[in-house]
Amino acid sequence: MLKSFTFDTFKLSRSATKQIFGTHQHYCTLNANQSHGQSVEVRKALEGWDEKLKDAGVGDIEFNLKCLVAHVLKRKFSTLKSYKTEKFTAEQHSEFSRLCEARCARMPLQYILGEWDFMDLTLKTAPTVFIPRPETEEFVSKVIEEYRNVQQPIDMLEVGCGSGAISLAILNALPHVTSTAIERSKAATTLAWENAKSLKLSDRFTPYNHTTSENNYLPKELADRKFDLIVSNPPYVRTEEFPLLQPEVTIYENLNALDGGQDGLQIARLVFDLACLYLRRGGKLWLELGSEHPPLVKTIMNLKYEGRLRFISSYIDQYKRDRFVEIEKV
Repeated sequence: MLKSFTFDTFKLSRSATKQIFGTHQHYCTLNANQSHGQSVEVRKALEGWDEKLKDAGVGDIEFNLKCLVAHVLKRKFSTLKSYKTEKFTAEQHSEFSRLCEARCARMPLQYILGEWDFMDLTLKTAPTVFIPRPETEEFVSKVIEEYRNVQQPIDMLEVGCGSGAISLAILNALPHVTSTAIERSKAATTLAWENAKSLKLSDRFTPYNHTTSENNYLPKELADRKFDLIVSNPPYVRTEEFPLLQPEVTIYENLNALDGGQDGLQIARLVFDLACLYLRRGGKLWLELGSEHPPLVKTIMNLKYEGRLRFISSYIDQYKRDRFVEIEKV
C-alpha cells in the first residue's frame, strides 16, 4: 500500500517518465545497431522484467507481462496461450521494453494499453479518466438482472459516468434501456461519447458535462425529466484514506473521481437529493459504495428521507464486502 502523495512523489513520477523515454531511446539505438531487424523470441525479451516489476511493487506480474505482450503483438489476450514462444520484431521489442518501463513507474496498465475490457465491451481509456474496477462489473450485473425481464422502455440516468462503462454495459445488455449521463470532467465526457460511438450505442446514450451541486443537480436541458432508474458509482473514498491508496491511483488517476469527503458519502448525499427530485415513484436508485457505507445509508434513509426514499437492500461483492445498495423512490 502506498505512501502519501507529496511533491517528492510527483518529482519521482516526472523522473520515472524521463527514464521511460530515455530507456526507449536506448533500446531503439540498441535494436538499430545490433539487431538489424532480426526477430527476438518473447521468452528472451521477458528476461529481467519480472524482477524489475517486482522491485517496483507491481503485483500479478505474469498477467501484466502477458497483457503487454498481447498489446505489442496486436493480439487478443485470450488468443495468447503459450505466448513466450511468440516472436517480436526489433521494433516490437523496443516498444515492449518502453511499456515495461512505464509499468515499473506504476503507470496503470489500462492507461498504457489505451483500452480495457469491461464485461463484454472493450473501452478506450485515457489518463485522468477513472478506470472501472472488476467489482463494478458485479454491480452492473446486479442492475442488468433486475431489469432483464422488464418489458417496457426504461429511461436511465447515470450520475458520474466516467468512461461510460456502466451505462454502455447496461445498454449493450438491455436494448429497451436508454441512458442519459452527467459527468463533471470534460475529458471523461468526451471519452464516454467516443466509446458510445465506437460501440454503436450512441443512439441510446446522451452524456452531459455537468457538475452536480446542491440546487443544481442536473443541466437545464434535463430540468423537467423524470427517470425510471438512476445508477451511480460516486466517489466514496474517505479523504483520510488517500495515503493508503496505490501509486497507480494517486499519481495517475483523477483524485476527484475518488474523493468522497470526510465520511465518503459527500457526493452520494447529492445523489440522494437528486433522486428525490428526478426519480419516478417506484423507480430505483442503485449505488456502488464503500464496504462501510450500506449500514450508514440505511440509517440516513430512515432519518432524513422517510416518505421519499426507501432502503431496499445491500449486496456483497466477490470479496464478501457489502458494497451495492438498492433504494426505491416512495
